[in-house]
Amino acid sequence: MSDDMRDMLHESALRIFADNPPDLWAVLQGAGFDKALLAESKGGAGVSWADACGLLGLAGEHAAAVPLAEAMVGHWLAERAGVEDATLPTIAFSTHPEQIRLARARDGWRVDGTLPRVPWGRTCTHVAFILGPGTTAQLVVLARDAAGVSVTPGHNLAGEPRDTLLLDGVVPQAVVPAPFDAGALLAVGAIVRSALMAGAIERALGLAVEYANLRVQFGRPIGKFQAVQQNIAVLATQAAAARVAAEAGTEAIDDWLAGKGEPLTQSIAAASAKIRTGEAAGQACAISHQVFGAIGFTEEHDLHRFTKRLWSWRDECGNEAYWSLALGERILAGDTKQTLWRTLAPAASGAATGVAK
Repeated sequence: MSDDMRDMLHESALRIFADNPPDLWAVLQGAGFDKALLAESKGGAGVSWADACGLLGLAGEHAAAVPLAEAMVGHWLAERAGVEDATLPTIAFSTHPEQIRLARARDGWRVDGTLPRVPWGRTCTHVAFILGPGTTAQLVVLARDAAGVSVTPGHNLAGEPRDTLLLDGVVPQAVVPAPFDAGALLAVGAIVRSALMAGAIERALGLAVEYANLRVQFGRPIGKFQAVQQNIAVLATQAAAARVAAEAGTEAIDDWLAGKGEPLTQSIAAASAKIRTGEAAGQACAISHQVFGAIGFTEEHDLHRFTKRLWSWRDECGNEAYWSLALGERILAGDTKQTLWRTLAPAASGAATGVAK
């Protein structure tokens, strides 16, 4: 995709989110943003993952209550499975694959078990997920209205649907060999969550700066007080760090799919994206609410729309503890000659080695 096309797509999405029409999701679907990752021949825009996650950053920056991330990934998987009638697919990301069972019957496949906290499960048309390790992994797509599917409604702290799907002998619409395993899909989910979080952190920063310049205390704006300035400066650094980490994660997906990068489950950038944006989210919520005081928690104010999402997204698709453990295990399981410093800073290590020679 050319730079001009990329800019046009970005500006179009920005206008839609800024206008915030009552039928926002219908407008986004009509513009094809839910299928952005698909090739143009499949009705999509053929954008890279980095570009797609740039759009998700805009969604996070506007606290858009739409299943854009899930639909983007869902359409991408449904197309790989040969399912063409999925108008609103979602993804089941789970760190507990033992909760679901896929078995062959005489007349085909059957799925039993529980898919917990499925994003927008009650409104989706299809659910895609991956079962099994390594080369035996299977990509499964099932219709939500299929016989044997029951939905228990739930939601996250921000009020977004996170529903439990109970499956009793469900006949899936498609079961095909998966192009990668469930761990890689979870990493994709973590990275798209990171993109959403980076956008929401940017907006929390903007709200805090605006309020600090308007709120007058002791005869001057609170933004003139050194303590407030220092806190906002910290928030700005966290916003920048989150954005860079999310961008690195999305680029890792593109490199992985192009065969130029390491497997996503072994990528430092992929794991670090969720770790770093999660840490930044925690500080962003604390600092922005400190700046606003009690007013930031009221329903009438916008701030809680972003911080509640940050608190929710931080725990989804693996939190910092989950990905920190995965990252540590990945480093320790590597080549014994590959020291921690060489892993984290390969360019610097190489330069140091060259000097030593």
